Amino acid sequence: MLKKGFTVMLAACLLTTTGYSPAYSNDAVGKGEVDQTMADGEKDWQLVWEDNFEDPELDQTKWSYDTGNGFVQPDGNYVPGWGNQELQYYSEDNVTIEDGKLVLTGKNETATDEHGTYDYTSGKIHTKGKFNQKYGKFEAKIKLPAGQGYWPAFWMMPEEDKYGGWAASGEIDIMEAAGGDLNKVGGAIHYGSQWPNNTYTAKDYHFGEGSDITDYNVYSVEWEPGEIRWYVNGELFQTLNNWTSFNAENGTKFAYPAPFDQEFYLILNLAIGGWYGGGPDDSTEFPGKMEVDYVKVYELDEHQYREPVEPVFEKEELPEGSKEPVNGNYIYDTAYENGFTEIKDGTETFNEEGWNFVHLNDFGGNGSASVEDGFAKIDISQAGSQPHSIQLIQNVPAGVGRTYKISFDAKAASNRNMNLKVSGGEERGWSLYSPNYEVALTPELQSYEYTYQMQAESDAKARLEFNMGLNNSSVWIGNVKVEEIDAIDPYNEDAAKPPLRNGNHIYNGTFDQGRMDRMTYWNFITDGANAQAYVEEDTRALTVEVKENGSPDSVQLVQKGISIKSNNEYTLSFDASAAEVRDIQVAVVSADGSENYSGWETISLSSTGENKTFSFQPENADDSEAKLVFLLGGNAGSITLDNVSIFAEKLRADALTFEDIFPLKNGKFNFGLENWNNHVQGIYDGPSDASFEVEDGKAVTTIKNVGWNPWDVIFMQEGLQMKGGNTYLVSFDASSSLERNMEVVLEDSSYNRSLSEVISLTPEPTTHTFEVALNEDKQLGLKYLLGNVAGNEITDEEHQVVIDNVRVEVAGKREKLFPLKNGELAASIEHWNLHVQGEYDDNTSNAKVKAKDEHATVTVENLGENPWDIMFFQENLELAGGMTYELQVETRSNHPRNMEVVVDNGVPYYHRFFEEKVKIGPKPNNYQFEWEQPEDAKLGLKFFLGKMDGVSKKKHHIDFREVKLEAKGARAFLEQLEGTDAATE
Repeated sequence: MLKKGFTVMLAACLLTTTGYSPAYSNDAVGKGEVDQTMADGEKDWQLVWEDNFEDPELDQTKWSYDTGNGFVQPDGNYVPGWGNQELQYYSEDNVTIEDGKLVLTGKNETATDEHGTYDYTSGKIHTKGKFNQKYGKFEAKIKLPAGQGYWPAFWMMPEEDKYGGWAASGEIDIMEAAGGDLNKVGGAIHYGSQWPNNTYTAKDYHFGEGSDITDYNVYSVEWEPGEIRWYVNGELFQTLNNWTSFNAENGTKFAYPAPFDQEFYLILNLAIGGWYGGGPDDSTEFPGKMEVDYVKVYELDEHQYREPVEPVFEKEELPEGSKEPVNGNYIYDTAYENGFTEIKDGTETFNEEGWNFVHLNDFGGNGSASVEDGFAKIDISQAGSQPHSIQLIQNVPAGVGRTYKISFDAKAASNRNMNLKVSGGEERGWSLYSPNYEVALTPELQSYEYTYQMQAESDAKARLEFNMGLNNSSVWIGNVKVEEIDAIDPYNEDAAKPPLRNGNHIYNGTFDQGRMDRMTYWNFITDGANAQAYVEEDTRALTVEVKENGSPDSVQLVQKGISIKSNNEYTLSFDASAAEVRDIQVAVVSADGSENYSGWETISLSSTGENKTFSFQPENADDSEAKLVFLLGGNAGSITLDNVSIFAEKLRADALTFEDIFPLKNGKFNFGLENWNNHVQGIYDGPSDASFEVEDGKAVTTIKNVGWNPWDVIFMQEGLQMKGGNTYLVSFDASSSLERNMEVVLEDSSYNRSLSEVISLTPEPTTHTFEVALNEDKQLGLKYLLGNVAGNEITDEEHQVVIDNVRVEVAGKREKLFPLKNGELAASIEHWNLHVQGEYDDNTSNAKVKAKDEHATVTVENLGENPWDIMFFQENLELAGGMTYELQVETRSNHPRNMEVVVDNGVPYYHRFFEEKVKIGPKPNNYQFEWEQPEDAKLGLKFFLGKMDGVSKKKHHIDFREVKLEAKGARAFLEQLEGTDAATE
């Protein structure tokens, strides 16, 4: 019901529809007046908590009120409409006790707070902080209101978000109903990863003739380890035991039955409007009342709860109507010869065999699909508000228990992300079948491959979706395949493992992931010793019981496949304790143990748990399959380990200085021929003859005779210090007054070449670009061989070769040091965007932007409801980790107001690397900010111009005259290196 804890920029688009399962017939249910709390009789449920609402006032030792129309997230952002576009303002006055019943009343009346004005009020209560329980029977006897737009619910949320924000930590909807449909209620669970990478499973209960939601009915769930069962009036209508919880920072999912293995609290509310059933209309009668006779919670004796069993997915036959593969591929028309079925307003017929180009008006997406050299080319004129604003879709079968490989080639006009997933259609509630894959596209065509196992009900019409919204950069997609493959090991525990997203080299160091034993990725080895290792559900820490004394290495805990590199400084950390004081040993060694990268470290343990840390710096190591080894033998007793991590404290190979990034000097020849050298063999022997000078800021070589060999005339810069492990960009402009060939070379003093290319020169200047990957540090010379190169027909004809704009630099770094484009606003508002939330939903925000005389003016007509409802922004800015960035913006507002400056990583996390609120007024001012960027990231620079404290509601104008975003010191370095402001040229 409440989609809590996700980031709010796209909250309005969250769908919470249920009811995709077939109708459940319940002709035997009567009016529901009989108390059926213990009707099942199969379990000895013991009452542990109840409220019969016998007091005249709400018992606030049990319940708390929610008030308002939304909530504030931990990051300070306000989420309106409770994340569901609900219309009501929750008020304590709408929660009453009448005749022994709790009454939540929805009214058509106006309420106002600092966030806005609302046309409806209603009531909501919850037990967070006062009562919560893991497992049990949770039930309530409730009478619901009739009327379009009412959305009553009885549901549960986790007391703590142990597995991450919504919905990674789960949600249990015991009952929710739409007042416009009296004959059914829904029951659901929400789970998966954090929004928008979450999913849910749901089913509707349909009442029999003569009863509906306006009667008193008993709604309940029986929740046991690994299974949840839904009942209406004691009749079972849904049983679920298949779910997951995943955090993108981890190497695999949390161990089943997460997330439904923690304490949840109870919620009762009557929403008005929102996604579930829509808003009220002229037929809706007010007031509407949700009446609760009682709420009761039961539990079983611990031994009576079922043992959880991790779901196993046996292969099933594909459903009738499934496509047949062609040469093993379920994708038809791989070259797009039949074009695309365009889906724009949702009324068009979906092509169930071929390709569909979907850019629905509802989500603000607009574009076109064409075919270019056998690839689908998607041009995007409006990126829309969601990843699914622009989609390329083809139906494919997905059978439960079957494993599929998805492969394709793709590129983009500029670096951008694309979302890939396999999902169900509307009849399946848009359920997610595969993980959400974020595909990093570049201008270079690349091949991509992903695998997933189908764990939901088989679907003959699953949707392979390429989601390209939120970015205007064109995308090319081709050679798409969906093939069924043999099942694969989901963990591949002993294989080489790259560091996790947070930099940790240890997988499942918290002992709460993978298989149900929670020891996935760890090997417990006993060499003749009597010992056992296990992880208790409550503690989620590893316990090792050593039964007898022995040698230290007789009991080992090992993780394999750890990446260790030379000249990196690593820190190993873990929490540990022992029943009695004792020592253990730990080291990071090679796979066969012949190399010890850290040395054996002796760690003293006591009964008081402590964090243990030590650092090491390996030499001459480049090992992707090292292993971490704990030696736990030698003494009998119990040892506890938890929170194991290895982080690279300093990646020396990647910590490039400006000198490392830009080894070449004076590439624009603003210092004449300084740092450049030349060689003419004819000075010593042979006929070659040439001279060198700078004319109009360009290097000009006048050649009277090319000599006998390519190297008889050379223009060069030597001594370039270039770092291994990097790819370098070599680029320059070149022309010749006579058509001829020239050879460009990167070579060391022994003439070992890292680059050797022959290029053709004409009188027209042409830019030439090459990439050079180096595996080791080298000192190289960049040389232009202008002698007698193969293919030349000239010998002693005088001519001039002109070279300019020479670059030798680590590829991609300049863009990260100077990520902003058109910061001077000289090219109108190219690369800049204006977001107005009111263009996508009912939000009242209204603004426009225009550019003139090298400045942009945002005219704000209506502020909307949130700071981000109006944004002037530039996205997909690549910043380099370890750099300090400076941001400068010259701006003014004709009415004094606050403006929030934010640098964040956008969908789906919106993590803010920098944020600051400033006061701007009629006088132009230059605001300067600075922060240290902790990691490489693709970010957006955003100026929030919507509703916030200190902002006038009057129509006003904000001018932006110049914006700079660059790594601190980079511009000064390049000016010193090249003699001009060449940073962004």
